[in-house]
Amino acid sequence: MKIIAVDIGTSRIKTALFDETGRMSGLRSRRLDRAASPETQDAEQWFTVTAGLLRELTAGLADTPDAVVMTGNMHALLGIDAAGNPVAPAVLWSDNSAQEESDALNRRYGNGLLRLCGNRAIPVFTLPKIMRMKKEHAELYRRSAFFLQSKDFVTFRLTGQAVTDPTDASGVLAMDLDSKQWSESLLRDLAIDPAKMPPILPSASVCGKVTAAASATTGLPAGLPVITGCGDLASAAAGSGVNERTLSLTLGTAGQLLGTGAPACRDKIAGKLFVFAHADPGSDLYLGSVPAGGFSFEWFAGRHNLSMPDFFRLAESVPLSADLPIFLPYLLGRGAPSMDYRAAGAWLGLSAHHTLADLCRAAVFGALCPLRQCADLLEETAGARPELILQALACRETAVRETAAALFRQDKFLPENGEASLLGAAVTGFIALGAYPDLNAAAAAMIRRTPYAGPASDDAEELYRRFLDSAARIG
Repeated sequence: MKIIAVDIGTSRIKTALFDETGRMSGLRSRRLDRAASPETQDAEQWFTVTAGLLRELTAGLADTPDAVVMTGNMHALLGIDAAGNPVAPAVLWSDNSAQEESDALNRRYGNGLLRLCGNRAIPVFTLPKIMRMKKEHAELYRRSAFFLQSKDFVTFRLTGQAVTDPTDASGVLAMDLDSKQWSESLLRDLAIDPAKMPPILPSASVCGKVTAAASATTGLPAGLPVITGCGDLASAAAGSGVNERTLSLTLGTAGQLLGTGAPACRDKIAGKLFVFAHADPGSDLYLGSVPAGGFSFEWFAGRHNLSMPDFFRLAESVPLSADLPIFLPYLLGRGAPSMDYRAAGAWLGLSAHHTLADLCRAAVFGALCPLRQCADLLEETAGARPELILQALACRETAVRETAAALFRQDKFLPENGEASLLGAAVTGFIALGAYPDLNAAAAAMIRRTPYAGPASDDAEELYRRFLDSAARIG
């Protein structure tokens, strides 16, 4: 059995072939154009680039795949008209212009949003963006037949079906987490037409088949089943083996800590960590975040005319010691658990003897500290999570990997396949095809990892306490 997985990122699209053991082959990827704006993107690229990658992948296949499954970036605002064309460029998760609408939602509904959706309103979510579009660009709102996320737009182009899944729908901030359906009462109360929201299908379900027109464009066989899939947070968790024992630490542009738990824990966690629906319908997905995790490395390196390899080389060259300055990586806001998206980056404890290498090492440590906060908070509220999977920069770069090993208390593991979102999409796809009964069974068969100890540091805890004290001082 073979499945094609597609991951629509904001900077790169990837596709690969998987079998039911988790073996990956034929990886293809291509960068996306972000020149126009860091907060918007031409959604047509999502499909045209995906179609090109699929043509490359399918051209070399000896056997017909059994299905194609989607994952992709979440929280975007993309309206499509009745013909399926975008009414405007997609507004990405990173856009913070709907702060006024977010504040209005929180004043109007208070903790009601927490109980219904698992989160309070912040500009990242799609609902405040829709409200802003309706107020400032009424014609675009009127022309929008559906609001789709990235994977859902590609699915629409493949099948002609406008659908989404609970993970992406929960990232809109208009889905009832219990029923896994749109809250029509909330939408109507905000004068938003519920008919503009696509039907919500389970992540592990077949939502349509590749049309003849899409087959001609992509090289996929006409009639090939298309699986709904899930948003990239859920697929990254699924592809990392996250469960009630295991957390995943991802450091890319943003820093993310992913965990899962029973809905019974929701009331204790909502408002402290982000809570979303998961690809496993019996679990919630928890997210702790620092928006400028890896971005802060790029920012610092750019200000000092360093290449990224030089930045990491310098960070590796000095020990993790309690004498380092404290870096607060809040260039794009604090994220969870503070839930504050106002810029508040800072250096504290700088002295004349600190070197550029010291600052590089301190930047790595500071970027990881908010995620340690999230791990501690999750364990306090939902129980011990004794295992931690290191993903992206956290497993690839020695300075980050060693710092994470010293800072986090869990047993650390490195993934055999670092393409967590692609692998997680494949995991979901094979459940939909009936190869596995559930996420745990699929993960056990498809995900492999190796233990990682890393060097110990007696100073990590003291430095972490200094970070917490410094973060409290800036409010």
